[in-house]
Amino acid sequence: MESKKLLHRQIHPSFVVNDIVSNQAFAEDTVVISSGAFTPSEKDQNKLSVYNGEKFSPKESYEHYSLNYISYGVLSLSKEEITSVTPLSSNDDNIPFDGHSHIDFSQVTSKNQKTKKAGKLRDFAVNRNWTYKPEK
Repeated sequence: MESKKLLHRQIHPSFVVNDIVSNQAFAEDTVVISSGAFTPSEKDQNKLSVYNGEKFSPKESYEHYSLNYISYGVLSLSKEEITSVTPLSSNDDNIPFDGHSHIDFSQVTSKNQKTKKAGKLRDFAVNRNWTYKPEK
């Protein structure tokens, strides 16, 4: 996968927080995203699911995901951004579908460090802004 290609992460509505007062509170149309949106859960086995941007556009990833799950929208990261957060990496595994990838957190041992690294990923993605968000 090229470093400039994007990996698309589906953001569950529970990670979108509009009622938090932050330094972004006065920016127009700002949405605050929890770092939890980029933290793998126990069931993920330290592999955060993302869509390979070489096989899915942000809209296509949203449509595919939304067949079975709920997504508020799509935030995306480049491979370069991911690998800049040491020791994270991204891998194409194509499991459970062609075009599935993951961000590997297995080298991060503490929960606190996972949260900090997830926060850095979130910041990269939020700075890029929504790559796809359905009209509500």
